[in-house]
Amino acid sequence: MPQIFDFRSDTVTKPSSEMWEAIKSLKNDDLGDDVEREDPTVNKLEEKCAKLVGKEAALFVTSGTQGNLTSLLTHTHPGEEILIEEYAHIYKYEVGGAARLGGLVMRTYPSQKGIFDPFNLQPLIHYAEDIHEIPTTMICLENTHNYHGGVILPVDLFQNIRKFADSNNLKVHLDGARIFNAAVAKGIPASEFTQYVDSVQFCLSKGLSCPVGSIIAGSEEFITKARKIRKMLGGGWRQAGILAAMGLVAIEDNWIHRLQEDHQNAQLLARGIQDAFPDFHIEMPETNIVMLPVPENINAYELSQQLQKEGIYQFDMGPRIRFVTHYGITADDIENSILVIEKVILNALK
Repeated sequence: MPQIFDFRSDTVTKPSSEMWEAIKSLKNDDLGDDVEREDPTVNKLEEKCAKLVGKEAALFVTSGTQGNLTSLLTHTHPGEEILIEEYAHIYKYEVGGAARLGGLVMRTYPSQKGIFDPFNLQPLIHYAEDIHEIPTTMICLENTHNYHGGVILPVDLFQNIRKFADSNNLKVHLDGARIFNAAVAKGIPASEFTQYVDSVQFCLSKGLSCPVGSIIAGSEEFITKARKIRKMLGGGWRQAGILAAMGLVAIEDNWIHRLQEDHQNAQLLARGIQDAFPDFHIEMPETNIVMLPVPENINAYELSQQLQKEGIYQFDMGPRIRFVTHYGITADDIENSILVIEKVILNALK
């Protein structure tokens, strides 16, 4: 049995010892029914997370998908249109919840690896006054962008999105599942991005290493409405302070800044594969996602399966294979993984 190095996602992370200690220190008085807003540990987590991203209020939800869907349903009404980048996670990987449960139409727009000029989207806007069209009422962003290899959308793009949205009376939602990766990589607070959006979702269960949970944040009015939408989606917690306690550890400064280790390991992995195969043209990652472009003479699915047999777990994304670095993957693990990856690719090239 080969040694396993799991690069499938940063969702495979396990809690740290500090997180386990946070749970052990809880007493029954630290817990309550969160549907009734009676869990003091959840309340504390929500208050701290709201401040972290510069919003009035926040809500603890079960997952990023639930957080995004809750946000979309809170901002919109059935029969409205949302603008979204063509490879966004909300559009590609969240099971069409906005359409099925919200009666929403998603209109996609292209980008250059996640980056685009918002003002070029003006021709896509549909107006409520036109009897033939459904109104465009919202635009969604993703930062960092998963499909495009953890690329960071710059702050000036957010500034322009805000101007574009205001001029068209649009709400702006940010899928910030990995927003702290962007913030750490740029050396700025997450609020430098989130100040320009109406709502944001970020995951506690990715790079921050909690076993469960995400946060959505926005205005008091938004969160009050979102709390009811969350309940409708089956997301009402009871004594969720047991999970929130780990979230409180995850949002501490030292834990957020630990993400830089993941970024360094991603660069180490990318350089190692690139050095072994100079013709592969691997882009150096900005954050913790490495995309391996698979040559046409190699079947990406078969390569992915062979890597897994050798203990290198990753994610097959068509002509590319994705590797995500995270808590639990060390620099030594990266060096050992590079040797295995090189061996498997050389065999595939024969």
